[in-house]
Amino acid sequence: MRGSAISHGRKNCRLRKRIYNCFVKEESVIIYSAANFNFLLTIETRIMTTETSVGERIKYFRTNQKMTLRELAEAVGITPSMLSQIEHDKATPSLNTIRLIARTLNIPIFSLFMADRKEKESVVHAGKRHIISKNDVDYELLTPDMQGGIEFCMLRLGRDRATIESPMAHAGEEVALVLKGVFELHLDGEVFTLHEGDSVRIEPQQIHNWTNVGEGESVLVFAVSPPEF
Repeated sequence: MRGSAISHGRKNCRLRKRIYNCFVKEESVIIYSAANFNFLLTIETRIMTTETSVGERIKYFRTNQKMTLRELAEAVGITPSMLSQIEHDKATPSLNTIRLIARTLNIPIFSLFMADRKEKESVVHAGKRHIISKNDVDYELLTPDMQGGIEFCMLRLGRDRATIESPMAHAGEEVALVLKGVFELHLDGEVFTLHEGDSVRIEPQQIHNWTNVGEGESVLVFAVSPPEF
């Protein structure tokens, strides 16, 4: 790890180890308005509400980049048949698959859930955030879109949940601040425990992922520049 990236908010912290259509589908990745956020978190089968078809967005970005169905599928590690079903909204991809698709297409993940906007917005009200959620892993977009030079998000992890199956890297620089609970951060082969008030800088291309190791929900906010998530 290059230099000291962790800023501790407490002395005893040590190095350790979000509308195109609407349907109900269990264990699906969902995106919804934060107005009903608390209610939706209490049920297992959730409602998926997006501004646009996720499958159509994937196909839009893929064809714009002149990438074939087979090329994208092979890069992501799924079959062309499965990718075709995803693009036609006949299959729901896992959050990890969405991450891989977005990374391969070199676009922020939220771009797959939000329609392009012509009007410029500056303010995001608390009840109108976009949220991507799956299995107690919830991301809230705190910036209006991904058009600027920085993206600001909130991450909520249920107990014992991790952001991804294995650590990944991205091109943008990231900073994060823990608001609640206890996180374990795997960062380029090192493992850190971060408590409320602790912060970290993650440099471009540093492999990392987050795990909640606290007794309840853990929450942090992070910013990525340029927008990557």
